[in-house]
Amino acid sequence: MKFIVLIMLFVSFLLSAPNALARWNDCDGKMLATSNPSDIIEEYNNRVTVYIPIKVQVSDSLIDCADEIWVEDVYYYSMVFSGPTQDKYAKLYDSQFKKIKVRNGIWRSDLTERSTQMWARLRHYSLFPAGAYTGHVIVSVVKNNEVIEQQYIDLTYYSEPQVSISLSNSSKGKVSGDSGNYHIDLGELKNNMRFNWGVKILSNSSYDIVVDSEYNGLRHETNTQALIEYSIKFDNSQISSSERLYRSYNFYPGVKNKWYGFEFKLGNVELMPAGTYQDNLSLTVYPR
Repeated sequence: MKFIVLIMLFVSFLLSAPNALARWNDCDGKMLATSNPSDIIEEYNNRVTVYIPIKVQVSDSLIDCADEIWVEDVYYYSMVFSGPTQDKYAKLYDSQFKKIKVRNGIWRSDLTERSTQMWARLRHYSLFPAGAYTGHVIVSVVKNNEVIEQQYIDLTYYSEPQVSISLSNSSKGKVSGDSGNYHIDLGELKNNMRFNWGVKILSNSSYDIVVDSEYNGLRHETNTQALIEYSIKFDNSQISSSERLYRSYNFYPGVKNKWYGFEFKLGNVELMPAGTYQDNLSLTVYPR
């Protein structure tokens, strides 16, 4: 009989222990985790860095009892963003852009304020290939390593189609200017003279190129009726200065840095009025 009583007491203790722990660890309140794409920060230096916001707001009652915020990926051990060409791996930073420690796939931050700002950082060696990058994380409010409140949120960064044009190294001694505005001094004009130069185009998407002459040739500075035609050769396509060149370049989502060569060839300059001739030639790149 004593043996039976002892067993009953033991069972009773096991059943009542979780309830006692729940009362000791009782923690009520609300949590809201958000990520606003309009708050994304982009930095362009030697490589592109993107900070995607995670904002965690809690009620006063949670601050009084919970002690940490946990962030972890929904599907992976690391924080993974799927992109148009490859997955990108993020690191988590605090409001001061200091790295938050991660252990066993969980980033842990102390809960001390009603509103806590975090940043998921993505990096790429060049422009991000155009398209959407999406991650999925679980944000939890925790007390003594036990989850009190939990929320799933999606993190999204959209890389806009971008393009930049720069003067090629071989042309820097012959062409002056920068930031897309360049000046070429042909010197004394001669029949059939040629001038070669080149540009580099960096783009994270496919693009179209239009080459167009404003005056349809070299125009005299005062006598606008005096016009010297010339031909333009661009990327193995040739047109006269009175025509417009249109080229379309398609490539798989990614980043391309390509060199393009120009060649100018003048026509007949004999018997043309003396003076200075000028044209404004535009090369316009339209990313898509």
